[in-house]
Amino acid sequence: MTASFMHFWKNPLFNQIALKLLGGALALLLSASVWAAGNFSIKEAVLIPAAESYMLNIDFDAKLGEEVEAALHKGVALNFLIEFKLSKPRKYWFDDEIASARQQVVLSYHALSRQYLIHRENRQKAFATWQEAKDEFTHVRDWNVFSKESVKKGELYQAAVLIRLDQSRLPKPLQIEASSSEVWDLSSEPYLWQPSFTP
Repeated sequence: MTASFMHFWKNPLFNQIALKLLGGALALLLSASVWAAGNFSIKEAVLIPAAESYMLNIDFDAKLGEEVEAALHKGVALNFLIEFKLSKPRKYWFDDEIASARQQVVLSYHALSRQYLIHRENRQKAFATWQEAKDEFTHVRDWNVFSKESVKKGELYQAAVLIRLDQSRLPKPLQIEASSSEVWDLSSEPYLWQPSFTP
């Protein structure tokens, strides 16, 4: 019995079938884990001149993932940080930081009213559906980030934007889980561009 099983195991056709099945199972597991995880990506960031300052508009995609969305619906408030930095590149030294700004956005769900709440810069808005809340959350408009006096026409500057979940604001039990889980590692890649300024 053992000999016949070993003979079957060594069969090249069986090996090919086994490898295909194993590969398919691994692919399914990987796709499931990617589907369950969150993902953030910045599509565009634009600086717009105002009277005395520059305003920042940002558009990004946000996918929280199943586990994070489940926590949101159980009453866990999600604190996100949107960070902006403007620097002046220097050839032989560190870049010179010209301006920086940070905006906190809190996303939460109120079970009694069945509303999604977004708190941003001392203003709160309520939404009946997750899609409406997500549309508001993923668009930043007219964020005052620095004064016009900070920059000079014709000089080279580097701007950067990053969006991330502030894990330090999660409930303590979730902080421990988040520190070792990719599910809670919600952060975009830095979005970099070289803005040009006019007087």
